[in-house]
Amino acid sequence: MNSREIAMHLAQNSSRMFKGRTCHPESEAIREIVLLVRSSLLSNYFEPKSDMTIETTIERLYQILSEQIHRANYQECMNKGGTAETHRLVRAKAQAFVEQLPILQDMLYEDIVETFNSDPAATGCDEIILTYPGVLALGIYRSANMLLKLEVPLLPRMMTEYAHRLTGIDLHPGATIGRGVMIDHGTGIVVGETAVVGNHVKIYQGVTLGALYFPKDEHGTMIRQVKRHPTVEDYVVLYANSTVLGGDTVIGHHSVIGSNAWVTSSVPPYSKVTYESESIIRTRDARS
Repeated sequence: MNSREIAMHLAQNSSRMFKGRTCHPESEAIREIVLLVRSSLLSNYFEPKSDMTIETTIERLYQILSEQIHRANYQECMNKGGTAETHRLVRAKAQAFVEQLPILQDMLYEDIVETFNSDPAATGCDEIILTYPGVLALGIYRSANMLLKLEVPLLPRMMTEYAHRLTGIDLHPGATIGRGVMIDHGTGIVVGETAVVGNHVKIYQGVTLGALYFPKDEHGTMIRQVKRHPTVEDYVVLYANSTVLGGDTVIGHHSVIGSNAWVTSSVPPYSKVTYESESIIRTRDARS
């Protein structure tokens, strides 16, 4: 097959397999939304573009959000004939998000303060804002979670996957994450869609809040609208590479889950869970 024949085959095969949206949020727009939100919330650290003020930055955020929410709702819009009512709802959702920016700023501030108070390596809030991937991932997650609550499809997940690529931290926009959360180092963290994380929780690298199993109905079809991921109450510490699984699993407040621990059942408040293994040290002849 020559290149033209291959191209025709691929195009036809794609049309056969994926008969869905022909319009979706744009990857470059996701990046711009993240940058605009960051400039709006932390303008003293991330100044708007030279030709923009905070006011025009927020106006641009509203504009691009309206465009991308419309693209995310493309199929619904087409089903309704692209009505004026659909466009009105899209603009209303973008406006509702913009009006919540002060709340988002307060939540981000609490995450930064919690991180500073919890990490002795932090030299100050400047370092945390400019270098800590956990703050970036939480900021994008919180924006995406707000959009999800406004019933915006697809766009929130694309935003958190953008954060995942940047930071190695995978926070599903559907997860419920409380205030004043510290993510330290962060690489490899996974928080599933139905996980609930309380206030003042500390999460270290490699932590997984995942599903223990995937329930199916009588036809063998996966049941999606069910709690599959654990609940972590306030003031819990989840140390590196710990794994907590199951929708019925609750980690009681003020508990500590040690590194490498594997937890699949509930833990009462003020508990400490540790993984114990034996390390064997043998001396050898220095000449060998």
